[in-house]
Formats: sequence, structure tokens, C-alpha cells
Amino acid sequence: MTSIQDRRSPTGLPPRLEQVLVVPRSPEPAPRRSFDVFDTVLTRRTGRPAAVFDLVADRLLAAGRLAAPAGAFTAARVRAEPRLHTLSGRPPRLREVYEEVAHVLALPAGDVALFVETEQDVERALSVAVPGAARLLDQARAETPDGLVVFVSDTPHTGAFVRELLQRQDLLVDGDRVFSSADMGASKSRGGLFTAVGQALALPGSQLSHTGDNRRADVARAQAEGWSGVHRPEAALDRYEKLLDARPGETAGFGAWLAGSSRLARLRAAEAGVSPAVAEVAAGVAAPVLISYALWLAAQARARGLTRLYFVARDGQVLLETARPVLEVLAPEVECRYLHGSRQAWVLAAGAVSDEVLTSWLVPKPDSTARTALARAGLDAEHLWRAAGLGWAAPDRVDRVLSEPEAARLSAELQREPLRSRVLEAARESLDLASDYVRQEGFAETGHRSALVDLGWRGHSARAFDALVRHVGGAPVEHLFLGLYSGARLVRQGACPPVLSAWLFDRDRGRAPDPRRLERPNVVLEMFCAGTEGRTLGYRREGTRVVPVLSAPVNGPVLDWGLQDVRDVIADVVQGCCDGLTAQHLHVDLAGPAWDVLQAFWSHPTSAEAAAWGSFPWEEESYPPVYRLAGPLPPRQLLRRLAPGRRALPFNSWRAGSAQLQREPWRSLLLLSAWSERRPPLRRLPGRLRHAARRRLGG
Repeated sequence: MTSIQDRRSPTGLPPRLEQVLVVPRSPEPAPRRSFDVFDTVLTRRTGRPAAVFDLVADRLLAAGRLAAPAGAFTAARVRAEPRLHTLSGRPPRLREVYEEVAHVLALPAGDVALFVETEQDVERALSVAVPGAARLLDQARAETPDGLVVFVSDTPHTGAFVRELLQRQDLLVDGDRVFSSADMGASKSRGGLFTAVGQALALPGSQLSHTGDNRRADVARAQAEGWSGVHRPEAALDRYEKLLDARPGETAGFGAWLAGSSRLARLRAAEAGVSPAVAEVAAGVAAPVLISYALWLAAQARARGLTRLYFVARDGQVLLETARPVLEVLAPEVECRYLHGSRQAWVLAAGAVSDEVLTSWLVPKPDSTARTALARAGLDAEHLWRAAGLGWAAPDRVDRVLSEPEAARLSAELQREPLRSRVLEAARESLDLASDYVRQEGFAETGHRSALVDLGWRGHSARAFDALVRHVGGAPVEHLFLGLYSGARLVRQGACPPVLSAWLFDRDRGRAPDPRRLERPNVVLEMFCAGTEGRTLGYRREGTRVVPVLSAPVNGPVLDWGLQDVRDVIADVVQGCCDGLTAQHLHVDLAGPAWDVLQAFWSHPTSAEAAAWGSFPWEEESYPPVYRLAGPLPPRQLLRRLAPGRRALPFNSWRAGSAQLQREPWRSLLLLSAWSERRPPLRRLPGRLRHAARRRLGG
């Protein structure tokens, strides 16, 4: 039986008595919605706010209207605003700020109006709507009876100027109110502005809700003054964008353009439905690194008098797409071409005319199988098993990963009879087609100075390509790489060494940070430069032309993963950055910021980044041919991988990403193993930990 107490309403009264005594409440009115302006609904095409002042100084210098150094002008502008706020107890107006700047730098007082006008012009040029801001404001207007919102900004600009910026981006409707700290005499950051705005609106704080990117100024201060606060930090600079814009002097201000363009591309991609973890890394790491490399290429082309740059497949796809807009701005005289080539297509062919090339090529790569090692030599494993009974090609052995001693023995067999004759025959067949392709693409022509553009690593492909060019009677080419490992010294010391130059790192020449900070950067860079087509395996004739033979017409695994989204984000960043390029940027070195963002991502990924990018389908000329770069491993399998003499993960893999996806204590064990492998005296420590873990598991 239900008691009276059970049948009572939330008021504590029986239902019938409640109907008599309780007066129905009218619904609470929807709160008036207020929004911060900068980095909430508007943002700039550059990074930190001080980049605006750098551009103001640049414009004034270009017009011959600034006697002070640009750096001194920017520093004075940055200091003046908080200093005046402290002295006067209220936020300063922009004219007052520049009066202080003129006073400090002994500049003519008559130039203050020009300074104000120039900063406003720069703000007009840089300010854009935050992607998704119009939708956010429409939703807010739909929740209020009159369809209006309020904008509240801490800024030395007048409310009228802020209103103009909002109108230029179609974010304002008639009736919206705009308040600036300079007009109101109070600020969000130091308190009082929310109270003043509430009084101007004649609304209590309980009916006002503010949204902004700054947790302290937009949320905590609003709540302290009786409003509700909503934190919306998406348009603030993320950790990569802050690193890009952390060296303004070193980058001649271009870091600010990289950061701002990255932010806008990241926000646009997320608005379009791209995974935030993919968008952030594509915009904040991949794009800035590739753009910085393109800038170096433009500088090298101008300095060396190059007239053609050939971008080598497949990495050259995105390198060409990134470099072409940069070169059109800074080196429009340079012709850019795409060149189908690869180690497989060039090195085997060049081995027919160079024993040095052939000998190095017949050494299997780490994690190779007999099948992949034989394929490098132009030999078919099944044919060798059927025709000659070659033990390495036996069905139960051909797809097993070779140990180091096994790889050495197979390499020795390939270099002596009867296999050497078969290898040379395959090399001569490849040479005929490769030579005709090299002629067809213009390397036997005179009147051009050319260079090949590729990611790099050890220069073996460059040496092979030079041998092909010599074979067709062409002039030597230069090779412009993103990076070179220390093994490149063997190529440089050989007969007829190629001309190798590298931008990001060249470990033979001492140009690289401590390798312990970022192990095997080739993996992350090759992932960013993955191609949409299969590898170039060789060439074939098609009528009068020589065309590439691809392993597949499209690279299905990476396209299914989402490579096109990455390419679109990179292209968006490139388009934004090119507006900030000037001739002075040919003479800056962006390797420092590039290393900063690469290390932040590859060595210290977030869990979301490890999950998104760890699933990237890495393709390798070894075994397995395609595998995830990172992923969790069962504890017993992980312990077997960590056994002495075995790598925890495949040769080209992402150890930090895999560690991020492990549970403790396996995460720490995996990281410790990687750390100790780079410090030989400490290698015994992980072994003791592995032994203790096995005893605990009973394994």
C-alpha cells in the first residue's frame, strides 16, 4: 500500500493540497548571452597579439615613418598598455597607448595619429571570424526572445572599432551591443567590466551568461561579478602554435604567420568534421615543417641559380604541393616537376654500371624477409625455389624475418655465383628503361641547372640517380634533402659522390640536435609525406613514352585512414602563410621551431594523438608490409618483445605512441627500454625489470 509520504511531490505536500496552495512558477527567462571577441568569435591570421605590433612597425618602417628600431617599437607598445592601466587605474585607450610609446621612444607627438591608424589597418587586415562562430552566435540568438547578443572585450580599441571588425565578418546584427574596456573604464581581467555592462543593460547578473577563451578573465571574473561563465578555448593557440610563435626574432615574424595559419586551418578542419587530434597535428606539426622546408628550397634555388626542381615520388607529392605556392612568391623563375622514382627503380638499374651501388643495395634492410631481400635484387622468390631450389626461397622460410646473421649470409650469396649473374641480368633490364625515363624527363638537356628534392636519409638513391644521369650523358644534379643520417658519409666518400645538402638535420656535418631527443625522425616525416599512389617499382614502355610501374594505382590503406584530410589541412595552412612571405624570409632558418613541434608530438603525444596517428598504416619494404605505427600490446607479448636481443616494436614504429596507449607499468617499462637503448651503460636495468615482471606473471 502506497503511503501519503510516498505520494508527495517535490514540494513535500500531497498532490491535491499542492494544487490548492502552490502558485505555479513562471519559467525563468533565458539569460542574455555575452561573448568575448578576440579568440572567441574573431581571431587573427597571425599568432600572439604582439605580432600585430610587429606588423605595425614593419609598415611604418616601409613608409619611412618610424625612426625607432622595429623591435624597440614593439617592446614599447607591449609595455605601454599595462603600465598605463596600473598608473591610471583604468584601461587605456589606443591613442593614450601610442602617446606613451612616442614619449618613451622620443618619437614625434604628431605621429601618434598615424600609429593609431596603422594599427587599426593591420587589425582590419588580420581579423577573421573563428570557424563556427557564426553558427555559435545563431544558436545563442535563437535562445533569446529578441534574437540579440552582447560582445564584451578587453581592448584599447573603441567599441565602435570592435563593432566594425565584427560587421566586416558578418557576425553582428542590428541591435547587438558591443562594449570595450577602453570605453567603459573597467576591464574583465582586473574586474569591474561585467558589473558595468550589466548596469548598461539594466539586467541583473543572474540573467547574463558570458562565453570566452580565457578561463580567468572570461569565466572566473564573470562568476565573481554574478554572471555565469562558459569556457570556450578552441580558438586559443594550442601547444604547437605557441611553439611556432615562440621565436619571433629568429623567424623574422614568420613564426606568427605559421601559428595563425595553423590555428585557422585546425579550426576549419574540426568544423568540417576532421578528428581534432588529426587536425591539430596536421596543422601544427606537419604543415609548418613542410612549409619551412619549402622556404629553404626557395632560398637554395635562388642562391645556387637552379632553374628546375624535381620532386621525387611518392614523398614528393606533398612536398611539391607545399613548395609550389612558396616558390611562386619567392622564386617564380624556378620550374617545379614531379619525378617518378624510388630506390627500387633507380638503385638496381644503376647497379648495372656501378659495382659500388650494387654491393650496397644487396644488403637487406632491418626486418626484411628473404622475399623482400630478393625482390630488391630483381629476383622472384617463387621462381628461384621452383627453378633452382634456393633454400632461402623455400615456402616455410621465405616470409620469415631475417636475423642479422641470416641477412649477412643472404647478402653474400647474392654477390657470388650463381645468383650474381641473375642479379646483373635484372639490373641491365632495369637500366635500359630507367635510362630512357631519365632522358625523357630532361636530364640529358643542356641549359638547365637542376636539383632533386626528396626526404633523404643516407643518399643511396641520390648516388644511383647520378650514375643514371652520367650514363645518359647528362650534367650532374644537386640533391636537396630534408634530412641526412650519419650513414650518408659513406656515399659522400665514395667514387663520384653526389652533391648532398640537407635542411633539418645532417648528422655528418653536425647539423642536428641530440638524437636522443627525437629518435628516427624519418618515421614521422615519411608518415606526413605519405603518397596517394603506390610505390614506383620500375618503368615500362607505353607507345613512345616510358611510364612508371606502380605497386598500386592508389595507396588504399592511407587514403582509408584519412590522408586526404591531412593533405587538405596542410594546403589550408600553406595558403594562409603565403600572404606573410617576404624576401627577407629567404634568409631565416626555421629548423628550430620545426624541431620543437616535431619533438612535442613524436616524443610527447597526447592519448588522443597516439590513438589517431598510431593507427596510421605504415608501409615498409620488409615484414609485415603494412602495420600500425603504434598500439597497445598484451603484457606477455610485450615482455617477449623486450627480451634481450629483440626490439620491443618493429624497426620503424612509434615507441612513444605505443607507450601512451599502454597501461602502467608497461608504459614506463617501454619508455625506459627506449631510453636505455640510447644509453648503452644502462641497458642492464630494463633487463632486471623484465626479469622481475616475468617472475610476477609466472612466465
